Amino acid sequence: MTDSPLTPPWITQMHERWLEIGVPNFLENIGINFNNSFREPLIACKQATNPYLKSIWKIVPNSLIPNGVLHCYPSEILTSRVIWEEWFLLDGAIHHHILSNLPFDSQDGTWTPEPDDKDHPIEVLGLTWHYENLSDLRPALLAESGFWL
Repeated sequence: MTDSPLTPPWITQMHERWLEIGVPNFLENIGINFNNSFREPLIACKQATNPYLKSIWKIVPNSLIPNGVLHCYPSEILTSRVIWEEWFLLDGAIHHHILSNLPFDSQDGTWTPEPDDKDHPIEVLGLTWHYENLSDLRPALLAESGFWL
């Protein structure tokens, strides 16, 4: 990634994290264009601070999803709103879910993981999550409109 003197350091750091964990290859394998859906929105992001500062990016194996799942989940869940995002391919369809610990207007439903769930990060277990299935594959907090902020 080419940095300009005006590029906030967090943008470079996030891009490096994505490369470190293999996000470009993972997304390519499930049919998502990394440059269009992740890299370009990151570079175009006008936020001075990292909206994902308290989030963990991780590709997690899943017993039902052969390629695994790309998760971006909160490192700590408080009583204030946090979001968790996941991208995966299931039955030939690409999924991008956004989940929140608090209700929101456009939610499609709620989901509560089983206590012994092994397919999701341990940090998200023990709560009921409000979710929406998004057609927009970009990370939601990078959206220019400030969606979710």
